[in-house]
Amino acid sequence: MLQPIKRLGELLVEGGLITPAQLQSAITHQKIARGRLGSNLVALGYISEEVLMDFLSHQTGVPQMDVRNIDVPPQILKLVPHRLADQFTVLPITTKEPKSLVLAMSDPSDLNAIDSARFASGLNVEPVVASHSALRKAISDLYRRLETPSLPLTVELGHESNQDDALPVSFSLAPMPVPAKASPNTPGAFPRDPFFDSPTAPTQPVNIDPFGLFDPAPPPRPAAPTPATSPDLVHSRIAPQTIRRLETYQTRSLVLGLIRLFQRRGVIGQDELQHLLANLVEAGEIKDDDKIG
Repeated sequence: MLQPIKRLGELLVEGGLITPAQLQSAITHQKIARGRLGSNLVALGYISEEVLMDFLSHQTGVPQMDVRNIDVPPQILKLVPHRLADQFTVLPITTKEPKSLVLAMSDPSDLNAIDSARFASGLNVEPVVASHSALRKAISDLYRRLETPSLPLTVELGHESNQDDALPVSFSLAPMPVPAKASPNTPGAFPRDPFFDSPTAPTQPVNIDPFGLFDPAPPPRPAAPTPATSPDLVHSRIAPQTIRRLETYQTRSLVLGLIRLFQRRGVIGQDELQHLLANLVEAGEIKDDDKIG
């Protein structure tokens, strides 16, 4: 009869490395923080990473590996996608003949992680035990370097044409210095813009057609001189030599002339005098004895 497989927590309690209370606390913490039980035990301070690695290596018969400052070739990293490596905290290290992949793991008893890496790479998996914190840092650094490769700094022109005089061209990634703002009095500086650089509005008219695209407007013609006349003078349509003297006109003509003058000057309205006279005659204040014959 096959004996039931004991879990990591039970093995640690039996080995005297943690207490049952610490195991229960780590299980409760795992439900909140997720992750593997071993990493939660380390995070709570119940066991050190070195002791946990030694215990896992002894229980599973898997060798240990220090992945700090490790350098993995890009073709090896591509065997296991970054998403999968980050999810299961695994890191491909190298390949072995005939068809095996050395996989660093914080928990070599995680069969789900081993099967996922085997399916992704198409190779048999040989696990090794590594520190959980060191694995997290190595996965972040190595895959970030893989996804953002550095740009070449030197390019040889004419190399593909087998020319002997190929010129190396170097590129600098340093930021270019920002030139200082030129003073208006510096030779070669651009002239001031009258609308934007001047603190006050321009006093001289600005040429709105600097390229001469439109015909210049003709100069305004001088206004004809107006003879100075008296504002009370009524111009007559009769020549000056035929103007009659005022005493030669009858009283009725003089009165009508004055009425027309007042109407043109706006002193009285066009029909205002007629209405006034009609009202005065009707009221008996004046008499209309001068009938038109």
